[in-house]
Amino acid sequence: FRDALAEFHPKAFGNAHLAATGSLIGVRETRRIVGDYCLTVEDYLARKSFPDEVYRNNYFIDIHTTPEEAGQVRSGETLFVEERFERYKDGESHGVPYRCLTPKGLKNVLVAGRSISTDRITQGSTRVMPSCLCMGEAAGMAAKFAVDMAEADVHRVDTDRLRDRLREEGAYLP
Repeated sequence: FRDALAEFHPKAFGNAHLAATGSLIGVRETRRIVGDYCLTVEDYLARKSFPDEVYRNNYFIDIHTTPEEAGQVRSGETLFVEERFERYKDGESHGVPYRCLTPKGLKNVLVAGRSISTDRITQGSTRVMPSCLCMGEAAGMAAKFAVDMAEADVHRVDTDRLRDRLREEGAYLP
């Protein structure tokens, strides 16, 4: 790929070189913050709503497992991770609270993407692009609200105002 870029775009990539690559392909999980709230698989399964939710998510739990995690036996039958968690039906979803984007102890940081505060299993649902787009929009708006405060603090953002503003931009928030 580097060679193709150097050949077809020599001005930009002619002197480029590869310094390092990931040691593994397909890594989906990385560090997650400890936020003011940790979204759990129980929240996912209950299709939970939150008063401060900034978007709704309905993506299935899509995780890779270790050989030890690969099968769970229930009633003598091995269930693989994809079978353990019922997929949502049409129209079903769960909320993702703003508090999953706010790291504990940091007043001027918001997190969006696969690093939000979730448990390992639920991260397999929230780390996908549509979800990241929604939380990025919410984090961007919240950052603007925080900057406009006399003393900026992402934990003091008015989530009702944030949710109203997200709705104005077309977000689905019941």
